[in-house]
Amino acid sequence: MALTPKQNYLNAINHKETERTPVFPVDCAGSGFGAFPGPWFEKGPMGGGYDGFGVRWITPASGGGAPIPAPNEYILDSETVANWKNIVKFPDLEAVDWKAMAEAEFQMMPFDREQTALEFGCGNGVFERLAALMGFEEALISLLEEPEACYELMEAITDYKIEFAKKVKEFYNPDIFNNYDDIATERGLFMSPDTYRKLIKPHHKRLCAAVRELGMIPIQHTCGLCESLIEDIIDTGAAAWSSVQPINDIVRLQKEYGDKIAIIGGYNSNGAPGRVDAPMEVMLAEVHRCLDTYGQYPSYVIFPFVTVNSLNPNDMLAVMKPLLGEAVKYSHELGRKK
Repeated sequence: MALTPKQNYLNAINHKETERTPVFPVDCAGSGFGAFPGPWFEKGPMGGGYDGFGVRWITPASGGGAPIPAPNEYILDSETVANWKNIVKFPDLEAVDWKAMAEAEFQMMPFDREQTALEFGCGNGVFERLAALMGFEEALISLLEEPEACYELMEAITDYKIEFAKKVKEFYNPDIFNNYDDIATERGLFMSPDTYRKLIKPHHKRLCAAVRELGMIPIQHTCGLCESLIEDIIDTGAAAWSSVQPINDIVRLQKEYGDKIAIIGGYNSNGAPGRVDAPMEVMLAEVHRCLDTYGQYPSYVIFPFVTVNSLNPNDMLAVMKPLLGEAVKYSHELGRKK
């Protein structure tokens, strides 16, 4: 009996037999951050503004409208982080109309739950929230100069994230909970592996355990060159590593760790296919390269993703629609040849 797109997607994440390479976000719908800015109290309202922590977010067109903290308007710095308990205010999750928020998202992206899996993207993992509160430079300085204070703050952020996950389970009931926490650039990690393991990894691990206990599949979104931490990501309990860019040796990772963690990504969003002026034939060729190269290994999900210089969602849709359509079409063709 043929698998539904949902079954096929979840099988890939859970290291079970698949009929073809799944495609995100077609076979698995996205909600929360990644599909939209996400809950306003995490990354500000649509179009920019203040989040529930008091951080102001802006949405530049150069990033396709993705929210970023307003530069030089930070709440903490390396000199005040030790006093974070008297400065940082957490959002009141009980004051949020979760039902209305979830219903509004589902109306914007109608899908069949029997046929399509659902992922909730949880923006601002512990390091990203630290950086949102004080900026990347001050956050990295603080990890070195005030490690105990940073650990305690990230511990409190994780407590908040677990309560957040409980609300997500109740009102969205997704199959997958994606923890967004970028800790690297395309050249390497923001911090040493040892700093990650001592100060950040314990919080990732605790959140993954809580997510599993709630009946959702935890995955870790981390852009950049961080293949050196693959065993750590596995150890946190994440079922998949999302948005894996080809600056990492994806084939090696699939060969060595493919039975322990799923790989989601592969599309060269930082290279020629990811340029805002990339011809469609170049982008479609990259879709074929990903499926030909990585799709021959199990537990792989292709995620074609490009940005546009526009705040209009329709402009992004105009570029993404043919890419996703070709990914689905070609993955079916390759699946039939197995």
